[in-house]
Amino acid sequence: MFRRARLTNPCAAAYWFQARSHRILYHPRMQVDRAAVARFDPVATPATLLGSTEHFHVYYASVLGTAGDKIAQAVLNNCERDYKTVAGFFGQQQSIMFHVLVAPLSRNMDGTGGAYHHSCLANDLYCDVQVTPTINTDVTNALVVAEEVEVFQAVQNRGWNCGASNGEGLSRVLAEELYPGVLEGLGYYSAQSWLNSRRPNWVGRTLPTDQNIVANGCSVLFLNYLHTQLNFGWDKICQAAAPTLAGTYRQLTGKAAPFLSFAALLGKAFPRGVPTDLAKDNPFPIQ
Repeated sequence: MFRRARLTNPCAAAYWFQARSHRILYHPRMQVDRAAVARFDPVATPATLLGSTEHFHVYYASVLGTAGDKIAQAVLNNCERDYKTVAGFFGQQQSIMFHVLVAPLSRNMDGTGGAYHHSCLANDLYCDVQVTPTINTDVTNALVVAEEVEVFQAVQNRGWNCGASNGEGLSRVLAEELYPGVLEGLGYYSAQSWLNSRRPNWVGRTLPTDQNIVANGCSVLFLNYLHTQLNFGWDKICQAAAPTLAGTYRQLTGKAAPFLSFAALLGKAFPRGVPTDLAKDNPFPIQ
């Protein structure tokens, strides 16, 4: 299934740059996977292959010029470290190869265009850049982690669903774990949307879309509740995969029906019906 906006910023509309030329610019220092380049979207074509590691080929849209080179180099520098961390969270032994496409997905190249891949198992990861007002390479690095996590979910295949609210929430909180405050600083937060809603139970149920900001808000809050309030490590949480967040909780604790206590705790700090402007996804711990 084609998924254009795998991680989006609710505060900005994505802009898809359409390159005029589909000629591929091959980097003279690297051996290019020609089949992979041929299937890249116009948004990242023509592309320059900056370099490769054990698990990554890192490209940048040639239109980005020296800024693209700098951002792609930062991805190349961090990708194996981040891969090792995420693989440890999932207990994943199978080697996964990724093609990272650093591309201009936002109109002002300000990092608000998000990231995407074409299916949960698709390993071509298209990630936006922040060039304005200044270059922030960690924005792209965090987006790479968010998309990478979704592929790990699909390979694990035990309940996390990158196209649903539980899997989308996990991709967001793990990107925040590795790059604290980076995406939230650009408006990639959703907890306040759930807190300012009627607070539906997307813990006992999973919404079969990754595009509902209220369901995503419930998911990130509950996952951070498990990690920060209840002190479960991300490795324990990722490996307690289930079709619902309540199922993950049950595997971790042996208990059922966690939504009422979770919602009651948040109600103490954020009373229902009182609007909040919380600009992050983790308000825990709450006393």
